[in-house]
Amino acid sequence: MKDFTDRSGPKTLRRGLQIIEVLRAAGDEGLKITDIAALTGIQRTTVYRFLDVLVDQCYVQPPTSDRVFIFNYAHFKGELAITYSVERLKPVLARISAQTGDSSFLVRREHDDSLCVHRELGSYPVQVLSVTLGHRQPLGVGAAGLALLASLPNEDIQQILGANRAILSKFGGMTCEQMERLIKSTLERGWSAVGNAVVPGVLGVGVPILDRSRHPIFAISVTSVIDRMPLKRQRSIVELIKKELSTI
Repeated sequence: MKDFTDRSGPKTLRRGLQIIEVLRAAGDEGLKITDIAALTGIQRTTVYRFLDVLVDQCYVQPPTSDRVFIFNYAHFKGELAITYSVERLKPVLARISAQTGDSSFLVRREHDDSLCVHRELGSYPVQVLSVTLGHRQPLGVGAAGLALLASLPNEDIQQILGANRAILSKFGGMTCEQMERLIKSTLERGWSAVGNAVVPGVLGVGVPILDRSRHPIFAISVTSVIDRMPLKRQRSIVELIKKELSTI
């Protein structure tokens, strides 16, 4: 660990850098607040305040379910890391759409929204094209966004639902209470399923992509008309997504 104690500059900045440095050194294992306080000599209440800012600015990943904080390497690598991950996943989506015949989507979180970063079309005559590259919508609306939202800590879920409460009704009359039920079903099932939200008569299934700390970084969804998505086929598509993801 580097020693910032004797460096010049504002005391506040030095403390922030100390916290970033001990988290970077901890790697994917991360640290709890008590560990950070012990390693830096900074009081726990102060560590809390710094982490709120560092998480908000994406320097540190949101805490895991057991309150472990992890240095956000992707933030420091910038768009290059995101672009590299998308490029690795494009062939996965291509194979999924080729085998299902339906549209597949790669989505990531963008603050309180989901952002489509790639889309593949299938061979079935009726393709769902409402979500295009760069499309944003409240996190949880749509199968991929729901898969991402359900994988977050409960505190983050509640914050996001609160931020999006006013706009959710524009998506099939969705409410926070309905979204919470969808999240519960997603966690029980292990994958998400949403119908009649963005487009009437359409249903999608989604699977999150988690990093080694179990934090969601992307989600993949496959969407088609409801008549083409009975429960048995939903399950087979989910298994296909998981199988293709296992190849990378």
